[in-house]
Amino acid sequence: MNVLEYIEGFLSIENEQIKELAQENKERDDIQPCVGLHTGKLLSLLIRLIDAKKVLEFGTCIGYSAIWIGEALRSTGGKLISVEYDKNLYKEAKINIEKAGLASVIELIHGDVSYVVKELEGNFDVILQDSSKPLYPDMLDKCIELTRKNGLIIADDTLFKPMGIAERFSEPMDRYNKMVFSDKRLYSTILPIGDGATVSVKLTD
Repeated sequence: MNVLEYIEGFLSIENEQIKELAQENKERDDIQPCVGLHTGKLLSLLIRLIDAKKVLEFGTCIGYSAIWIGEALRSTGGKLISVEYDKNLYKEAKINIEKAGLASVIELIHGDVSYVVKELEGNFDVILQDSSKPLYPDMLDKCIELTRKNGLIIADDTLFKPMGIAERFSEPMDRYNKMVFSDKRLYSTILPIGDGATVSVKLTD
């Protein structure tokens, strides 16, 4: 038994739809990998930890992470807004979220996140950035603006560079990490789970 297998022996899954989507994610090559069990559990824990009520997700895909977030928000009485660019994925996610019984908790928006973000009003407790990788650095300032003081900005896939992922994907992730760690408005760390999760706390308005 390795370390990850040991940890996974303790990690419960709160919604059966998560198991189905995890299996589907393994079998398909036409979608981006989901955040995975460890990151999903982290999101769920952090939402509960700060009693989050208002969460924003960029990049729904088929709804795996949205369901993790939605289950946590069901317990806190909160709501998720999740934005997906691809029309077919948006439709799939909508069906999966309904199957998970979370349609009343999760609002799906079909659109380009770089435009949608400009129309949103702030004070989000948590923002999950999991959209197109080149957009991470470009959207950071707006994400900080939309996050409340002591709120969290969580970016997925941020260890692409040391993992040897192609430069067109890894370079913006490396740039994003450099930006958040040098930004005095944020206090950040990187967790080596999944493909890397950079977690930033907003210190000041």
